[in-house]
Amino acid sequence: MLFVSILTSDRARDPELWATVWHGGAPPSIDLIGAYNLGNDKRVFIWEGETVADTQFMDRFNEVGVLETYPAFDRTEGWRAAFGKDIVGFRARLERARSTAAANVSSAIDLRTRGMNAPNRHAARAAARQWVSEQESGG
Repeated sequence: MLFVSILTSDRARDPELWATVWHGGAPPSIDLIGAYNLGNDKRVFIWEGETVADTQFMDRFNEVGVLETYPAFDRTEGWRAAFGKDIVGFRARLERARSTAAANVSSAIDLRTRGMNAPNRHAARAAARQWVSEQESGG
């Protein structure tokens, strides 16, 4: 399972952080995919793990800060389509997904097309609100 953990810690305690992390080894089942220091007191870890030992290893960060961990679901392909305004590629992705019913594909494409074709961001958000209203009323 893929996880994203965000560690908030006082940088003055970094020596304690390093000592904690370097003490003992990570379980062989944990796979650190990426670790990023943000421009403040936060660090982001992207990792895969399957066992309780993996979670317990990551929990040691709570000894020197506050670690928030969330399961992560890869939606990169959809976001790339949105950034590139690739509605055809997005539709194809939805149609490949077994969990997406045909009516849901059409509805999702309708929403995104309205936003894409709006003359500005304000009109795009107004179109989205209209879409929500139509969904709620069954139209």
